[in-house]
Amino acid sequence: MNAKPTPTGRTVHRSLELACGEMKRRLHGLLEPKSKVAAEIHALRKLGKLVRGGLRLLGVPREDVEAMSAIGRLLGTPRDAVSRLTTWQRLDWEAGPHAGDPSVVAIRALLEANAKAAARRPPREVVAWADARLRHAHAALKAIPTAEWPARIAAGRGELLRRLAKRLKRLERGQPGPHQFHRARKALKGWLGALHHLGESPPEPVVALADVLGDVNDLHVLGLWLDGHGFSRAFAPVAWRAIDEKLARLEAAALVEAPAVRVLVEEA
Repeated sequence: MNAKPTPTGRTVHRSLELACGEMKRRLHGLLEPKSKVAAEIHALRKLGKLVRGGLRLLGVPREDVEAMSAIGRLLGTPRDAVSRLTTWQRLDWEAGPHAGDPSVVAIRALLEANAKAAARRPPREVVAWADARLRHAHAALKAIPTAEWPARIAAGRGELLRRLAKRLKRLERGQPGPHQFHRARKALKGWLGALHHLGESPPEPVVALADVLGDVNDLHVLGLWLDGHGFSRAFAPVAWRAIDEKLARLEAAALVEAPAVRVLVEEA
């Protein structure tokens, strides 16, 4: 007979079960006529990140964690459309001297059109496919013997901390590019997800750095979208100048904060 789980094991187990249940409810809620699709998708993606953090904490095989990542990618396109518009709005173009620039007007119009399209309800077949991926990940969770939970949690916690410290250290070397910032953000999100399931509150500097890295990622994503839609630096210099200036400030702030956060992580 399996041993009873430790309080930590019970805490993590209950938290993950609740998150999976909430994801299932919200997935099927997307099909309800009165549901606010954009808000529900945002909540689903946040839940998915929490569940992925918990699965990594438990050392679940990569292919099973990928089942959750697939849901995130599926829902990412409509959510990213809303996020891009929000990122653009935070550049405060409406009050600036270049609000009437043709490229600025065109970019804003296309971002708004894409964000409106993001509010469309997904087909029932898509929701069913996502539900199957959720059941896949949930089955991997339930397959873990109760007796293994304490050791898996201890090992997973250590692995997540080491990975995060490694990613943060790389930010301190030379001039990191978008890839390094993105990987540091992913490692930080994974750690925050694990802390949620452990019932622990993260230190404020950790949360602050996660927010800054999130803003850095949003600007990188917006830049990729601009390039992909013909708004290159040559044809939309005004927009790119604003993005570059804000990105430089945020990246500098992240590089200042990263060493202190790394020390906190290494001491955890």
